[in-house]
Amino acid sequence: MSDNVTGNIKTQLPVPSNWPEDIAYLNDLTYSAAVTSEQRTALGRTTTDLEGHARITAEQIATTQSRARIRIISDPKHPAHKQRGLFTASDLPPDSFILLYQGHVHTNSLSDTNSKSDYDLSLDRLLDLSVDACSSGNESRFCNDYRGITERPNAEFRDCFIQVPSEKRAGGSKWERRVGIFVLSAGNAGLRKKGIREGEEVCVSYGKQYWESRKVVAGFRKDAEMLRVATAALEL
Repeated sequence: MSDNVTGNIKTQLPVPSNWPEDIAYLNDLTYSAAVTSEQRTALGRTTTDLEGHARITAEQIATTQSRARIRIISDPKHPAHKQRGLFTASDLPPDSFILLYQGHVHTNSLSDTNSKSDYDLSLDRLLDLSVDACSSGNESRFCNDYRGITERPNAEFRDCFIQVPSEKRAGGSKWERRVGIFVLSAGNAGLRKKGIREGEEVCVSYGKQYWESRKVVAGFRKDAEMLRVATAALEL
């Protein structure tokens, strides 16, 4: 997959602490050369299309690192022991935006997809586009699945929109689709009304399909540890 780096976010955040040297840090999405100009244009939305989705401001993007930080996990009982996790840097109430999921946008064709990636997330199913944080991304790539860590997730992936420059739109900007990580809502019974407290790990649910896929991959790779983790996750 070749990079066509044409991101729209102007905010340039510094590379955070505990960032791995072999992964490129991104402030915005990069795009495969296979993504057409029509697909790029279609990621933009009119105001009517935005109903029911969060609109993320430039200020929220610029303050990402005041909400989330990467830590090396030292707990030997943690399924990602000695690896990285995403932790809150402040108290975050229910439904709070935490950060965008940055990575490399590609088409879902086999020739444009990294079959070995564990960081591939759907960006727009109708446009057949996904975003992969395997080789490049931001802090969001270190958000772990809740299984084996806590009783339930405290955050989730949600579709959202950010404002980006556009010469063709009135006012010189347009809303463009992204995926972000958000604190879960409080729920009807208010069981999650505290949100996520400072210093807690941000955990989402990858879904059983993810772990079933990992189990299959582990069999092909003959990776006993991957198989163990995937099997344990499916049993929870």
